[in-house]
Amino acid sequence: MSLQITNQADYALRAMLYLARLGFGKRAPSNVIAEEMNMSRIFLSRINTQLVNARLITTWRGARGGVALTRPASEISVYDVLTAVEGPVRLAGCIDDPACCPFSDTCPLHRFWIRTEQVLTNQLKSTSLQDLIADEDTEGTEFLDSLRKAPQKIA
Repeated sequence: MSLQITNQADYALRAMLYLARLGFGKRAPSNVIAEEMNMSRIFLSRINTQLVNARLITTWRGARGGVALTRPASEISVYDVLTAVEGPVRLAGCIDDPACCPFSDTCPLHRFWIRTEQVLTNQLKSTSLQDLIADEDTEGTEFLDSLRKAPQKIA
């Protein structure tokens, strides 16, 4: 068994991070995003439709067209993006429908999955696109600093 996000969710997050890096109000052509993020343009187009429906991005047609975030990256959570393209987070069927399992009332797994889903959902909701960019910048800076401090080999 694998608890893994789908390609659709991964592509949606990568496309949204691309736009977040550009900054609020800046637009980019979908084909450029697809090319730079190494994803299918057709698949990204379908994902963009879902992101538009969730009011996370807006689109413009034509030569000066493209896509842009509808609000600052700090106001868009990972949860917003994932649920826009995948629907609600559900780790087990019994969480929404206890009747699907005859043991839901007494099953320790039922309570465990509810708590685990709550922790995961809280983490997804509390992490914004801006947080991810900030982490990226911090990690990159720390890596460069470590290279600068490393002893230099002189040939």
